[in-house]
Amino acid sequence: MGETVQVEIERKFDVDGQASLPRLNGVGGVAQVRYRPPMALEAVYFDTAARDLSANNVTLRRRTGGTDAGWHVKIGKGERRLELHSALGKEDAEDVSVGPVTVSVPARILDLVQVHVRGKQLVPTARLNTLRSVVDLLDGQGRRLAEVSDDQVAAMAVGFRTESRVQHWREWEVEVVDAGLVAASAGGTDAFLDAVGQVLQPAGARPSAVGSKVEKVVGKAADPLDPRAPLAGSGAAEEHDGGAPAVRAVLAATVRTQLKVLKGWDPLVRRDVKDSVHQYRVACRTLRSLLQTYAPLLEADAVGAVIQDLKKLGKLLSVARDAEVVRDQVQEKIAALPGGAQGVNAGMIPGKTVRRLRGVMARAYEAAQAQQVKRMRTGWYFEVLDRLDAFALTLPMHPELPEAETAAAAAMVPLATDQVDAVLALAAAVGSEQDRARRLDLMHEVRKEAKRLRYAVKAVQDATGLDLGAELVARMKTAKKLQEALGDHRDSVMFQEHVLDTSKVAARKGEDTFGYGLLFAAEFALQARTEAAAERLVVKLAGH
Repeated sequence: MGETVQVEIERKFDVDGQASLPRLNGVGGVAQVRYRPPMALEAVYFDTAARDLSANNVTLRRRTGGTDAGWHVKIGKGERRLELHSALGKEDAEDVSVGPVTVSVPARILDLVQVHVRGKQLVPTARLNTLRSVVDLLDGQGRRLAEVSDDQVAAMAVGFRTESRVQHWREWEVEVVDAGLVAASAGGTDAFLDAVGQVLQPAGARPSAVGSKVEKVVGKAADPLDPRAPLAGSGAAEEHDGGAPAVRAVLAATVRTQLKVLKGWDPLVRRDVKDSVHQYRVACRTLRSLLQTYAPLLEADAVGAVIQDLKKLGKLLSVARDAEVVRDQVQEKIAALPGGAQGVNAGMIPGKTVRRLRGVMARAYEAAQAQQVKRMRTGWYFEVLDRLDAFALTLPMHPELPEAETAAAAAMVPLATDQVDAVLALAAAVGSEQDRARRLDLMHEVRKEAKRLRYAVKAVQDATGLDLGAELVARMKTAKKLQEALGDHRDSVMFQEHVLDTSKVAARKGEDTFGYGLLFAAEFALQARTEAAAERLVVKLAGH
């Protein structure tokens, strides 16, 4: 069954019924246009009774007709959305009735939205019939840059709602087909869409005020966890007496922003999209680092429980991520040998050695990834998400936090500075440790503490733009470099361990192990360089 994941880049325009699509030859690198025969599309949209998908900027539909019939899950809002498409399977009925019959969403599709649905029933919310005419915009070699769809839509709300009257409208959609070609021909997708829009608008097109067709029919549900939404039990905005942002509002916006990032990676982890496990883990660790660093400002029991949930979630991801890192290092390490991938040193490593090194970790990754997805389909995972949502909704603060100290920067900068001190204290312990195993463990702890500092500062900056002071920002940037140096060191040590363990298996099978020894020994130079770099960065961090 075919499935695809892609970034949808498009702009929508409302048009009057009598408007004519203008000629687009010569616009944004368009050399020629091609008209396709009109096609009839029918789409049924689904959501929960509470409209959890709409609140989280997710649309789910089943479409028949046209070239992309199937199930579509779209994530995000604006001109760029992530789209996951799955062709219709045998379990999908040819016709979907949305009258008295409750339509079930296939398990493979439901899985993609469970991070929001969490076991609730999905029901039809709207039905759209569209007569679509498509114009392909081609470059000089006949390659598709984009397409313009001229849609005449008839739609109505259905399902748990009182069935509405049929609404009619017409719209034009400009969708980029090949972002790389568009970038080469027009200088980027935004420039291309701007150029096309400048031709469409004089012809009667108006930029659409809504993000999707279904929003025109049933509206957009409010998101209680929107970073800009007020906290439960508070007013519309929270400010310190001096006019500066209050710490509760800043922390709430940052926590909610990061929680949305985490949820956004959930469906991609389930589909094993490249780098999704890593990014989900980063989101999880960022949220945990944020709460750990600023924990003294929060109610102890509540923040402690959430941190424990995030630790368990991170541990669930760590096995697959570590295996993924080591698997992907094999070819990189061979290419890094003197002479490169085609050099004499690389030539002394048998193909069987390479296959065994990659194969062991590939199987480990597959097993770990399957296990983590299995766990993400359990009630435990949904309960963790429920607790995270409840925490972000109210953000319980420490009951003894004095009102005079609730200006965000004044309350948060000292705690982030304490995190700097924690990094330096661990770094000093590394310098005095003689036992190699213990030294490696301490270096790993330095890396984690440096990462915590970086995440705790950058997450606040990215979510709110709060000014935490030039000195702290500079230290955060140094901490990032320290984390990266020690990360390279940690990855090198993990790779050495894998090479050593795999070589023992190969030796028992009577295989040549010279290549393993060559790869093992090559890592010591990298480890020496990264340790020296880390020492310099620690000195710089202390001197800020």
